[in-house]
Amino acid sequence: MIAERLCMVSREDGKYVIWAVYFDRNVSRRDGRRVPEKLAVENPSIDKIFEITKELGLNPVIEKNARHPSRPWRKDGRILVDKKDKKEKLIRKIAEKLA
Repeated sequence: MIAERLCMVSREDGKYVIWAVYFDRNVSRRDGRRVPEKLAVENPSIDKIFEITKELGLNPVIEKNARHPSRPWRKDGRILVDKKDKKEKLIRKIAEKLA
């Protein structure tokens, strides 16, 4: 599903926000990368991450014009996924499939 507009996500929505920057080898941990360098990739595609989250059965919703708070000048996009596990576990599963 592709969202037409950005909306604020609250804890009660049962969704996690997944940003492409979490998987970007060129970004430091301080600036938003959430995976080890060995699992990070160069310029991760939000579309590829969306496909992986679909494969994992996370009912993803992509918001292509979203801007990560640490990179407000870039529209990297974000994906909203169901809270089916701990966020760090989901990020790691996505990273393993992405790498």
